[in-house]
Amino acid sequence: MWRFAVALVGVLLLANILLGQVIDQIYTSDIEKAQPIANEEVELVLPLLRAIAARDNIDLSAFPQDNNRGASIIIRQQDAYPLPEQLNQQLKLGEVVYLETKEQVMVHILTKGGAILIYQYDKQPLENDHSLSLTLSFYGLLIAVMLAFIAPFIRRLIKLRQAATRFGEGQLDIRLKVGTLWYLRDIELSFNQMAEKINVLMDDVKLLAGGLSHELRTPLARVRMGLDTLVETDDEVLRGKYEARINNQLDEMERLLLHMLDFARLQHSLDEAKPVTLDGQKLLNNYVMSNFDDALEVQMPNSAFYIKAEQSYLSMAISNIIENAIKYGHTRCLLKVILEKECVIFTISDDGNGVNAQQREAIFKPFVRLNQGAERGFGIGLAFSAKIVQRYLGSIEVDSCPLLGGARFTLRFSRVSL
Repeated sequence: MWRFAVALVGVLLLANILLGQVIDQIYTSDIEKAQPIANEEVELVLPLLRAIAARDNIDLSAFPQDNNRGASIIIRQQDAYPLPEQLNQQLKLGEVVYLETKEQVMVHILTKGGAILIYQYDKQPLENDHSLSLTLSFYGLLIAVMLAFIAPFIRRLIKLRQAATRFGEGQLDIRLKVGTLWYLRDIELSFNQMAEKINVLMDDVKLLAGGLSHELRTPLARVRMGLDTLVETDDEVLRGKYEARINNQLDEMERLLLHMLDFARLQHSLDEAKPVTLDGQKLLNNYVMSNFDDALEVQMPNSAFYIKAEQSYLSMAISNIIENAIKYGHTRCLLKVILEKECVIFTISDDGNGVNAQQREAIFKPFVRLNQGAERGFGIGLAFSAKIVQRYLGSIEVDSCPLLGGARFTLRFSRVSL
C-alpha cells in the first residue's frame, strides 16, 4: 500500500504545481492586457507634468479635473509628505516616482520650488474579472485529475472484491489478472499468492482425506478379520500367530498416519524455514552422498555453485529421489550436476523399468505408487520432494534416461552468486 500512498502524494503535488502555473499564466495575461492602457496614459501626460513642475508659480486651477477617471493634480510639501528617504532621493535626482495602490496610480515629480507635484488617477477595473471562475476551474481540474488517478484503483478493488467473493464461494481456481499499474501490482500479486497457497492446502487436504480412507481400508479389514478369527479359535499357537498379524497391521497403520501427519505439516514447516545461500558441493558431500556409499555414482563439476534453500529440506528432497532410484533400479543410480548460467540442474537416473509417460505427472502426488510389489511404501517420498522443490522456486520432472534406460528425475534451481 505504500506504493499507492507515494503515487497519490506525487500526483497531488504535480497536479497542484502544473495547474497552478496554468491558472497563474491565464490570470497574468488578463492583467497584462489592461496594463498597456495605463502605461500609455502616463506616457502621454508625463511631458505636461514636467512642464508644470518647471514653472515658478503653479496655478492648478487652470488645469481641469477629470471626474470620470478620478484624475487630479495636487501639490504637497516635501517635508509634509511621507515618502521613504530612498524615494525622496530619487525625486531630488529628477526622477519620476510611481506609487500604485489597489485603486489608484500616483505619479510624483519634484517641482522647481521643492514641492511634490502629484498626478493621480483611478485604475480601470478589468472588464472581466475571472478570479472566481479561475479558482473554480483550478479545483475542478484538480478533482478531475484525482478521479482519473483513483478510477483504475477503484476498478481493480471492485474486481478484487468480486474475485474474493467467488473464491469464498469455493471457486478456488479464481485468480486476478495482474495489471500494469505499479502501485496496484503488489495487492494483486498478494491476492494471487494467497489464493494459490489456499488452493494447494485444499488439494493436500483432499488428497490426505482420500488417501486416508483408501489406505486404511485394507489394514482395517485385516485387523477386523484377525480379531474375528482370534475370538473363534482356542489354539494358542494360532492365537499368537493372529495376534502378530494384527500387531503388524496396526504398526503399518501407525506408520501411515505418521507419514500423513508429516506431509500435512510439511507446508507449514517449509513456510517457517528461512532459506539461506547453500554451497551445493558441500551439501551433496556432507548430507547426501555420505548416506548412500557406493550405491550412487556421482558426476559433479569442479567449480563451486550456490543455491537459495534450507539445508535439511533440500537434502531431504534429493535423498528421497535417490532412495527411490536405488530401490526401483537394478544395479546403477547416477547423480549428475549440470551448471548453466542462471540455474543448477540435478539429474538422478536409474536403470530400472522407468515411468510411463501417462504417469509422469501423477507420480508426484501422495499415495500414488507405480510399483505394487513388496517394497511398495506409501507413495509419500516423491510428493515430499516435489513440494520442497516448488517451495524454493525450483522445478521437478521425470522422463526416460537415454544412458541407463530407466527413469530420470530432473531438478532445476536458480543459481545464486556470492
